[in-house]
Amino acid sequence: MSHIQSLLITGLFLIPTLAAAESALDGTWDVTFSTRDTETRQAIVVITGAEGTWTTIAQHRKERNDPCVGRSFPLTVAVADQKQVVLEVAFAKVIAGCKDRTVTGQLESAGVVVGKLENGKPLRMLKKQAP
Repeated sequence: MSHIQSLLITGLFLIPTLAAAESALDGTWDVTFSTRDTETRQAIVVITGAEGTWTTIAQHRKERNDPCVGRSFPLTVAVADQKQVVLEVAFAKVIAGCKDRTVTGQLESAGVVVGKLENGKPLRMLKKQAP
C-alpha cells in the first residue's frame, strides 16, 4: 500500500470523529425571556448539532390553551461561533398563527448564552448540567 493510500484511509476514519465533535451548544438549556408585555416566560431548548427543539412552558392558565405553548417546535442553529449565536425557531411552519422566532446572542461562558429575541426583548439561556 502506498503512503498516499495510507493517508487517505486514515483520513476516512478521522472525518466521522471530527463531524461528531460536540458543539458548545449541544445539550439541554433553561431559557428565560421577556414578552412584549414585559412578562417573564420560560422555555426548554434541546440542541444536538445544528438542530433542536424549543418548548415554551405554560405558566398561566390562559397559556394552557395557547397552541404555541407547551409543545416542541423545531429549532435550527443558524450561527454558532465565538462572536455570535443565532437560533431560528419554526413556530409558524408548524402551526398557523404562531410566529417564528429568532434568537441572537453570544456564548458568554460555558453554559451561558445572553441575547435577545427578534422583537428586541432580552433572553438568557443556562445549560443544564448532565446528571
